[in-house]
Amino acid sequence: MKKLAVTFSPLTTERLQKIKNAAPNFEVLPLSPKDEQLLDCEVIFGQISPKLFNQPNKIKWLHTQSSGVNFLLTPDVSLPEELLLTNSAGAYGLGISEHLLTVTMMLLRQMSGYHEKQKAHDWSDIGKLKTIHGSTVTIVGLGDIGGHFAKHCKNLGATVRGVVRTPRTILPENVDALFTVDELDKAINGADVVVLSLPGTNETQHLFNHKRLGKMKKGAILLNVGRGNAIDTEALIEHLKSGQIGGAGLDVTDPEPLPISHELWDLPNVVLTPHISGNDSLDITHDLIVDKFVRYLQDYLDGKPFEKTVDKKAGY
Repeated sequence: MKKLAVTFSPLTTERLQKIKNAAPNFEVLPLSPKDEQLLDCEVIFGQISPKLFNQPNKIKWLHTQSSGVNFLLTPDVSLPEELLLTNSAGAYGLGISEHLLTVTMMLLRQMSGYHEKQKAHDWSDIGKLKTIHGSTVTIVGLGDIGGHFAKHCKNLGATVRGVVRTPRTILPENVDALFTVDELDKAINGADVVVLSLPGTNETQHLFNHKRLGKMKKGAILLNVGRGNAIDTEALIEHLKSGQIGGAGLDVTDPEPLPISHELWDLPNVVLTPHISGNDSLDITHDLIVDKFVRYLQDYLDGKPFEKTVDKKAGY
């Protein structure tokens, strides 16, 4: 019997049974990502130690639990060209967009400052606050995450701009204006909030460098839930200190993990989270990931092409 390995975590009894019900012709094996039994499996759902691909194996299809697959696309990983590679993009938008909304409101309403006042038992007013209503929000990367966040912002009365890699003929829902990456400076001009939801590629490396950060509206907020290297960290610190950037919400950083002595920790206008915006603590995210795999599994069993496979050269 063919083997299907499940390295997905957390794997509840209900989730495992859903996968088994969808794969009656497979022996379904709950395994760890480093288990060498994976080499004997045709299908893997979850994560895998990249080094296993450097050994002879029977793997035909890998569906990753994550949306990012950069850990597999490095020169030291012998990923077979014929390997079907899919990911869980589309399952994280709901959770991450709520994280973005939370951090946006924290920064606009200076909640970090009020938290410090609470600890100091200081009943005093910080001063002027901002609102998302009537603001302009630019979302760089208008996929599942960006699309969900655009909806939240639009519902709260913001003007929403979207930035995409390739031109589109139809304006996406909840977006007032659309730009390509070549028009990025125009897209961020005058924006009160700029959000980055980008994959880690050569094209996105330091996309927000010193010069581009300086073109943002003075006092604007910058959020990043994609990859930390999309922002030049030292340049960001300089602009945060000068007030050119009013605040930053960073779920990803460069370097990552952020060293204990790094200056970002102590800047008062920064909200830092340790890459948890799409955290595994959200049951709904887990369920959406499993549901997507089960849909794709049915296509695999029926011999149908997947809705989307990862472009190994592009990285997403």
